[in-house]
Amino acid sequence: MALADYNVYPDVDKLMADLKAFDLFEHAVELEAYGMTVIPPEKMHSSDGFVVRLRNAIIRVCEERNDVEIGDPAKATSPGVNAFRNSWHLLEEDEVFVEAAINPIVLTMVRWLLGQSAVFSGQTWIIKPAGAPGLGLHSDSHGIPSGAGQIAHMCNASWICTDYDSTDDGPTVFVPGSHNFGRATMPHESPLEGTPWKFVPLIAKAGSLAIWNGATWHASEKRTNPGLRVTLVQNYMRSYMRVQHNYEDTSPQLLEKYPELARVIGKALYPYEDPQNPDPVRIAPMMRTGTDPFA
Repeated sequence: MALADYNVYPDVDKLMADLKAFDLFEHAVELEAYGMTVIPPEKMHSSDGFVVRLRNAIIRVCEERNDVEIGDPAKATSPGVNAFRNSWHLLEEDEVFVEAAINPIVLTMVRWLLGQSAVFSGQTWIIKPAGAPGLGLHSDSHGIPSGAGQIAHMCNASWICTDYDSTDDGPTVFVPGSHNFGRATMPHESPLEGTPWKFVPLIAKAGSLAIWNGATWHASEKRTNPGLRVTLVQNYMRSYMRVQHNYEDTSPQLLEKYPELARVIGKALYPYEDPQNPDPVRIAPMMRTGTDPFA
């Protein structure tokens, strides 16, 4: 008999059922052991053509916000140094960004790392042209002091929108197990050239999900291949963290169409809507996280 069948630990029982249903146990173990995992497109339960719609939406919004023409990312070159700016707060630009944020595989893995009360923090794109430099090793767990590495405080759940076939594509690289260090990188550890730490590249097909503990050290390689590397970066945090964008003003139409969205953006948690009358419904899930990392 599976332990989840006893139904005495609901926050974990639901996760176990979803991990089994979606064949994600190996990826959950990789997250715990290595601090990151890559889930292939065939396990993502995304709709037909999803990654193409997502990639096209990223390119369209980038073109509109920055007044540039990019076109087909497989053939495009960089229109200039400022072409890919203004990349945050995408949720209401296209419903495909909502689909990306509440995908059931994404949320299962996010809640495995951050608990049932995990909240959505923000979305941004990475559009990387040929010749773009790499980025040194770093941690995404900003605001977390050294020594607080027993649990994940935030995570990155990135949709891979173009193939990462080799280091020539300029992929993200990781130091496996570094989430256990419980600290950010020191200056001498950050540059990939000369760092004392071994790192591995993220190799994945378009439509994959790369998810990692925010404390996992990662960097990126220089891109030498032609065309553009396109990624949708999504950050999720535990409810006590300061999220990157306040989604309290999310449109009622989206919230009605996607019921899971209200939970994901934290509308059932602090802050109170009525400052004079604290809402006990909002207090309970915040308090439970103090005793249970899966809450």
